[in-house]
Amino acid sequence: MEQLVNKAPQSVLSRVGILLAFLLICLFVNGGLAQVAQDKQMEVFITSNGVHTEIVVPVVSPYVDWRERIPFDHFSNVDSSFQYISFGWGDRRFFMETPEWKDLKPGTALLAAFWPTPTAMHVEYIQKRLRPTKQQQQVFLSPRQYQQLVDYIDASFYQEKGVYQHIPGSGYTGQDTFYEANGKYHVLKNCNDWVNKGLKAMGIKPAFWAPLPFAVLGRLR
Repeated sequence: MEQLVNKAPQSVLSRVGILLAFLLICLFVNGGLAQVAQDKQMEVFITSNGVHTEIVVPVVSPYVDWRERIPFDHFSNVDSSFQYISFGWGDRRFFMETPEWKDLKPGTALLAAFWPTPTAMHVEYIQKRLRPTKQQQQVFLSPRQYQQLVDYIDASFYQEKGVYQHIPGSGYTGQDTFYEANGKYHVLKNCNDWVNKGLKAMGIKPAFWAPLPFAVLGRLR
């Protein structure tokens, strides 16, 4: 009986928390998509796998050659034929152990949610241009916007003497891996909110808060 009594308040609090999160992510900063109407030159994508959102950009552009910062020898199945590269930021342990919701461990989720934790950058090489879908939203940027996005991504990596710090043996496949990142992860600053702030760097007005993927993708539809 005591256990039932204890569980009831927890259930109510959980529902209140979910409702609060939903209300907050529906509050947008100056709502509406604000892409530059002219001089659209650079195409990037915002993607979601249902848990994490990430930013996908060309491997090589007039503004950066990511191969110089993300070398192929950190991957077991990547070569010069890969044309795009994806970036995500998040809790180091949660990110590396939770590629999909079915992989989620309660202890990992609770620690990431309620205690500031170390972070990592997830990087994946992609062979071809993505096809625009509801889960792969394209964005066109001016040269200035794109350079701001490059600077935002670069500043998210922890670096020593200008070199990104690779986490050996990490990654889900031979085409992705992890690097040490700057900043601490917590419930108000998660992987999706990192991409949300990336929208701001692109010149797109972000959501007030974006704990879930649809809060990010909703800015682009």
